[in-house]
Amino acid sequence: MTNGVNFVANLINLGYTGIKKGDETVQFYEKLIFVMNLTQTTNRELALAAQVDPSIISRFRSGKRGIPRNLEPLRSMADFLAERCTGEYQRRALSEMAGVRRIIMDKKDQLAEFLFCWLCGDTDGVERFMRSFESLTIKEGASNSTLETATISRKGNSIHFGNEGKRAAVRSMYQHLLARQEPGTICILADETDDWLMEDYDFTSQMQAWLLDCIRRGFQICHIIPPIYSGDQILESLARWIPLYMTGKVKAYFYPHIRDRLYRHTIIMQPGQIAIASHSMAGEPTSYATMLTTDPGVLRATESEFQAYLALCRPMLNTYSEPQKLFQCFMKFLSPQGFRIQKLISLSAVTAPFELVADSIGKREDPEQKRLGELYLQEMKRLEQEQDQYNLIDIVHLASADQVRAGTVPITATCWSVGALYYTPETYTLHLKKILHILDTHENYHFIPLEGPVEQESSLMVKENHRALLVHASEPFTVFEISQPEIVAIYREYLLRLAEKVGYKGTHRTKIKSKLRELIRELEK
Repeated sequence: MTNGVNFVANLINLGYTGIKKGDETVQFYEKLIFVMNLTQTTNRELALAAQVDPSIISRFRSGKRGIPRNLEPLRSMADFLAERCTGEYQRRALSEMAGVRRIIMDKKDQLAEFLFCWLCGDTDGVERFMRSFESLTIKEGASNSTLETATISRKGNSIHFGNEGKRAAVRSMYQHLLARQEPGTICILADETDDWLMEDYDFTSQMQAWLLDCIRRGFQICHIIPPIYSGDQILESLARWIPLYMTGKVKAYFYPHIRDRLYRHTIIMQPGQIAIASHSMAGEPTSYATMLTTDPGVLRATESEFQAYLALCRPMLNTYSEPQKLFQCFMKFLSPQGFRIQKLISLSAVTAPFELVADSIGKREDPEQKRLGELYLQEMKRLEQEQDQYNLIDIVHLASADQVRAGTVPITATCWSVGALYYTPETYTLHLKKILHILDTHENYHFIPLEGPVEQESSLMVKENHRALLVHASEPFTVFEISQPEIVAIYREYLLRLAEKVGYKGTHRTKIKSKLRELIRELEK
């Protein structure tokens, strides 16, 4: 994971909302006045840094001008203000004003990124997560040049204290795993506070790289995610773990019931080989002590504790990247069993005309792709007869006529296979007409067009009380099928808020249909 993505995850985990101090909404101009006074920055100095006229800064501060559409001047302002916010009292005052922990202010580049997000009012954690989600890639393995292999003697026990001690224990465990010739399963349960990770951003990146390196050498990971107490915590956990989930070598589980908020513990182990264990009280920033052990008896006891907890858990997600598995995943989602809402980069596969699907199948040369395409077409024809097939809200990036003519608009149903196909003016028109027909005949179907550039090539699909699909469209194409109810609910609420913000009922529905007819006329010229 890149440092930028790590930082976004940490912003979310620290409870950052970007708009509130206590129960009061803080406006853009109030934030700017506060941080300029805190850093003793004049209008002229800030204008010079942002390469704008000082009068613009004056209008920002007076509230006569809001957040600009072009955010680059704000980024320059944030960089400049971060350079002047060096004192401990300044950073502590800023953290209290913004309602985040002081730890987020430690490094200048992270402080600059925080100031930018805070000034912009970047408040939606899901939106931030989706922007970072598509940029996630699996990096090359960690360099082992700075960590030599080192086995720990059998029956070895050591105790480490504080957060630095826990980091030292993890380093020692990784060195021990490097020395082993036979890979195994790494079991991870960590529901203590993660200050020991976040207070050292370099270590956070290193630890993830070490786990990826272990996976490349044949290890698998069994991960029990910590209990979730907030939507922000959900997103933080996903942002941190998705690059590992992408490998398909991690099995993730969650405990489905309410847990007490008193005791916390951490177990990181390879059964029969080595283990780290620690315990603390909820809310404590450090463990009381961290034990690193290779003692067979202690290992058996630690494994029994982990397995007893695992037996109470349920699978959290499945990861798909193979065509057959992707096909089965999408078919399961498309079956009309309840309300669905989705945000896509192009027109939905659910509303695709059969002629378009058949045409796409005909353009495939690979026999397996043709076979899956035929199965898909048969299933869609069957589902067309279901009464609630279109109990659906489609939030879709609507292409312009020029984009369609340029051949840059992908056919959604082909994105998961090798080599996506693209709309022509004729096929896009055909699909728009099908959408209009569905709008005219199915009151439960809603189409919400999004205009402007596509900020990320990822999609989010939610089936109420059932599952959510996170579609990572860039390489490697991966679908994360999430079944944990809390995560499904937070994505559903995010999409519903987006739909309500744009509008899709009453006069909005009429205007949307008019917009589609206008685009059809333009494409048919």
